Amino acid sequence: MSLSARDLTRTDHRVVEADSTPPERTDELTLGVDERGTPRWVVGPAGRGPALLVAASTPVDELLTSNALFRLLDEHLPALVVADDSGRPVGVVPAEALGEQLLRQLDGDKWAAYGTDVLAPPDPGVMGDPLLAGRLRPPTAPIRIFCAYCGALNALDEFPEPDRDCAAGGHRLEPDWR
Repeated sequence: MSLSARDLTRTDHRVVEADSTPPERTDELTLGVDERGTPRWVVGPAGRGPALLVAASTPVDELLTSNALFRLLDEHLPALVVADDSGRPVGVVPAEALGEQLLRQLDGDKWAAYGTDVLAPPDPGVMGDPLLAGRLRPPTAPIRIFCAYCGALNALDEFPEPDRDCAAGGHRLEPDWR
């Protein structure tokens, strides 16, 4: 059975009404909500960030390959906010919990479980290479290439083909290799 966001949810965080700017840091995870209970921000010992909601039923495998993980890492968010079917917050998944899950996915059962059973290592797959069996790889940063023609920044998931259009539009990408 696959783990879901609900399985990693913690409820030992503070919830405060967010009628003002959130503090830069707090000693414990703190969730700021508006007067209707809608999450607005999350603050922890590492800093603050916007409240990024995920459904409680979201599989952890999906979280580890989604934009939610990239935003969590890129924006240094302290936690994801777990919401029930009505959109109400039911808890948080701290960044550390997702980090542990990612390490467990990458290294099989070498890492201690985060309050759950250890995930079984994937099938070794074709020619004994686990990556050929579809095993998750660590997220990579996009390739950033400036266009020599217009100066626009192009963020690409893979190395550009010669006929690729520039992100600015209207012309082919001419990589600036300086």
